[in-house]
Amino acid sequence: MLLKNKVALITGSVRGTGAGIARVFAGEGAQVVINQVKEEGNPQQVLEEIESAGGQVLFVKADITDEAHVTDMVRQIEDRFGQVDILVNNYAGGIPQKLFQETTWADWQYQLDTTVKAAFLCAQAVLPGMKTRRWGRIININTIGIHQPSPHYHAYIAAKTAMLGFSRNLAVEFGQYNITVNIVSPGLTLTQEVKDMLTQETQAKHESKVPLRRTGTVEDTANAALFFASELGSFVTGHYMPVCGGQVLA
Repeated sequence: MLLKNKVALITGSVRGTGAGIARVFAGEGAQVVINQVKEEGNPQQVLEEIESAGGQVLFVKADITDEAHVTDMVRQIEDRFGQVDILVNNYAGGIPQKLFQETTWADWQYQLDTTVKAAFLCAQAVLPGMKTRRWGRIININTIGIHQPSPHYHAYIAAKTAMLGFSRNLAVEFGQYNITVNIVSPGLTLTQEVKDMLTQETQAKHESKVPLRRTGTVEDTANAALFFASELGSFVTGHYMPVCGGQVLA
């Protein structure tokens, strides 16, 4: 039970990678908070999966790009569980594919809001309590795409790159309070959405370029986040961990 008695908030966690992180953390003893930002995913299914496995879970629907929503979400968590020990900034607002000349600043602003602003607001809301207790973990979910630029993902990659700098600055400022801030960067991951999109041929072509010769799972990303969230990673901060089967090294 690596996270026994810890309270973990995972944003955007009613489907995909976020839901996988919530399940793994709950299995390690954490009291988990699953967050739905918009009408997406199936929160009831995730709740039932965690509760049926014996976990404690709270569901909060909140637009994490809105400061008032974030403040109210943290209040609900504190009312139920007392505090927030672990924050996983997982939510992303989709990955639009547009060439640069086709993008607008509104496209960029949306990516900056759902990636950087959301992480900023959630961190500001939970850090005072972590600082007082002199213990905290912040894990920001990124992408190996920041190392593999594509002409179709300008706004998304710019926002994720900004999150990398944001994370490392937080790590430096809050390390003195025993608060770590780290980045987990998955490659292509077999969420249900990706499974529905991939053909066997496309998946095989991708895996031929991955040194470990397979596509990542949500559990792969969740286990990396678990390392940073637990005492196993207590002396690691400001670190960027690719979870991609060695793809960025190939």
